[in-house]
Amino acid sequence: MIAELCGIIWVLQSVRDLHLDSICIASDHRDTVEAVMSPATWPRFRCLLEHITVLRSSFLSVSFKVEKVGANLIARDIARSVMRDGCLHSYLALGGPAWLHNRIIREASRQD
Repeated sequence: MIAELCGIIWVLQSVRDLHLDSICIASDHRDTVEAVMSPATWPRFRCLLEHITVLRSSFLSVSFKVEKVGANLIARDIARSVMRDGCLHSYLALGGPAWLHNRIIREASRQD
């Protein structure tokens, strides 16, 4: 749960730095979304949830939704490859690896 909440903080900071004002964050971790939506019911994570609340106030609109695990497979594979290969900086800005392009194409054709 702490890793998930830290991830949301990172996303909010990154998106704010990109000057976006309306975002939707999807997670396959239901408890995380519930905690962000009802922080008072999750006192154990108060510090992180307060940080998220402060960051949310810098946007016109921030929404959260729960996704099925299958909807985040590409994101999970990116995270695995970053950890496995020791990439400390984003390789996505450079176009990403070939396997990623192939996966995105397959995903897009499956959803059409």
